Amino acid sequence: MKKVVFFVRKFPVLSQTFVIDQINGLIEQGADVEIISFYRENQEVKLDSLEKYNLLDRTKFIAPPNAIKVKKPLKLLFLFKFFITVKASQPSMRQASDFVMYALKKNNINLAYEVAITLMNNRALKIEADSIIAHFGNNGVVAQKFISAGILTGKLHTVFHGYEISEYESIAFWKQEYVKLSQESTLLPISNFWKNRLESWGAKGTSISVHRMGVDINKFDFKERPLSKQIQIVSVARATEKKGLEYAIKAMSYLDDAFHLSLIGGGALEDKLIQMSKELGVSHRITFHGPKTPHFVKETLDNSDIFLLPSVIDSMGDMEGVPVALMEAMASGLLVVSTFHSGIPELIDDGINGFLVPEKDPESIAKAITKITTLESLTNIRTEARKKVEMEFNSLTLAKELYRIV
Repeated sequence: MKKVVFFVRKFPVLSQTFVIDQINGLIEQGADVEIISFYRENQEVKLDSLEKYNLLDRTKFIAPPNAIKVKKPLKLLFLFKFFITVKASQPSMRQASDFVMYALKKNNINLAYEVAITLMNNRALKIEADSIIAHFGNNGVVAQKFISAGILTGKLHTVFHGYEISEYESIAFWKQEYVKLSQESTLLPISNFWKNRLESWGAKGTSISVHRMGVDINKFDFKERPLSKQIQIVSVARATEKKGLEYAIKAMSYLDDAFHLSLIGGGALEDKLIQMSKELGVSHRITFHGPKTPHFVKETLDNSDIFLLPSVIDSMGDMEGVPVALMEAMASGLLVVSTFHSGIPELIDDGINGFLVPEKDPESIAKAITKITTLESLTNIRTEARKKVEMEFNSLTLAKELYRIV
C-alpha cells in the first residue's frame, strides 16, 4: 500500500473541499493517506466527505495553535535563538533556516516565525511516505524545507491553484522559490494557463504536468429543463473582488423583470453589493441569500436556468483557478456564463458548452444571457457541458490519474 502525505496550512477548509475530495479519491484507490497541517481550521466544518474516511483522525496538526497571536518582539527573539541553534547544532536545518532568513529579510516576520517554530517543535518527528502532495505552491515550498530538514521523507508533488501565482504580493515573494522548487518537486498546476506562467518564470518544464481539479459527476443529476417563465440566474460565490459579482449586478440593469438573480455565499463585499443594487434600481430582481448549506445550494441550482460567474483579475492581481462551481453547474445541466479569465476557457468553450464574455463588461453579460433565451434549442450546449466535465474534470478519473503519478 502506497503511503501518501497531504501537506497543507489549514485543515479542513470549507472553501477547499477539492482537497478533501482528492484525499478521499486516493484512499479509494488504495492509498494510505495521512494529512499534515500547520493549523486546524477554527470554523467548524461538517461535511459527509470529511467523515467518510474519518479524515480528522488521519490529521496531525504540527504548528503551535497560538503561533499567529505571538507578539512581534517575542517572534524576533525566538528567531534570533533559532538561527543560533541551527548554526551550532542543527546543520540538517540549514536549507530551511536560509528560507526563514529570506522571509525575515522580506519583512514577512509571521511566516518566518511560523516555519521556524514549527520546524523546531517537530525536529524529532520523522514522517515517511512514498509521496507528499502539497496544496498551493507556497505550502510546497515549505514542505520542501521540512524534507531538507529530515522531518518529511518522500517524493514531493506541489499543486498550484491560482492566487499563489497571480497575486502581486505573492509573486514578489514566492516566484524565485517556485523556480527552485521545480528542481526538487513535481509541479502540478491545475491549468495550462498556470503551467505556461511557471515556465515563463524559468521553472523546469520537465517537472511540470497539468493535473486538474474536478467534481464527482455522480453527485449531480443531469437535467434537460425548459427555461423558466422568469429566467432564474444564480451565482454561488463569496463576495470578493475577483468573483466579479458587481458586474453581475450591473448586468441586471441591462435586463428587465423577466430575469431574476440569486446570489449565494455572503462575504466581505455583500453589503456594498446590496447598496449597489438599490442605487441601480434592480434590488427587487436580486435576492442576496448569504452563506447557505450545500443542500440549499443544490436546491437552488435545481430550480435555476443560468449559472453566472463573471470572474475578474482583482486590484491585487489575484485570479481564479478553474472554479469548481462552474464544473458543478455544467454537470447539472445549467447553462453557464463566465469570463475569458485564467483557466476558465479550458473548461468553457464559448458557444459550444457555455458562454464567455470579456472581464468587467456587464453589457456583454446581459447580451449573453439574452442570447440564451433566443436560442431554439439548448440541448446540445447542455450535453456538451456535461461531456466536458465527464471527460476532463471528473474527480473519479482524476483520482486514478493522481494515484498513477504518486
